[in-house]
Amino acid sequence: MSAPVRIACFGDSLTEGYGLAPDEALPVVLERMLAEEGIAALCLNFGVSGDTAADGLARLGAVLDARPDAAIVEFGANDCFMDEPVSDVTTTLSSILDAFRERAVPVLLVGITALLNPDGEYRARFDSLFAGLAERYGVPLFPDILAPYFGNDDLTLMDGMHPNAQGVETMARAMLPRVTDLARKAGA
Repeated sequence: MSAPVRIACFGDSLTEGYGLAPDEALPVVLERMLAEEGIAALCLNFGVSGDTAADGLARLGAVLDARPDAAIVEFGANDCFMDEPVSDVTTTLSSILDAFRERAVPVLLVGITALLNPDGEYRARFDSLFAGLAERYGVPLFPDILAPYFGNDDLTLMDGMHPNAQGVETMARAMLPRVTDLARKAGA
């Protein structure tokens, strides 16, 4: 029997499972769903609430030290909340993607829309950065992590921003086809 595929789930509070029990966090839910698909995976939780892409880059070494077979990269919510320049976010995410590419670690890039940023011009630039990076690096893209749950009170915590346990289930189910492809590619 082959060893489980090690997937680094690398991101912010949406990955970490802000406000949830540890077994309700996205990596745990994805690992369970992959097992239901017959894929042995170990989904490592490298999510830290409040992290921007730059914060992620600063702790990339720990992720790489875990020797993942694949990575899910999910940053951006805090960047757009803090009005980080889109060019800086793009450059930082490029550095993260470069590091995985140098180690031949396949990546699923997870995008997010800047729904709550009041500046329409900023939103337009920000919302297109993920598709641009996915195309440039030739990596698959899950376009918007918010789309499966955001705006549905039944799927969010009291803050209206973060998914509750059912919201994470909905988010993971939407991501599963791309995560399954990633796990199969890493395991091949």
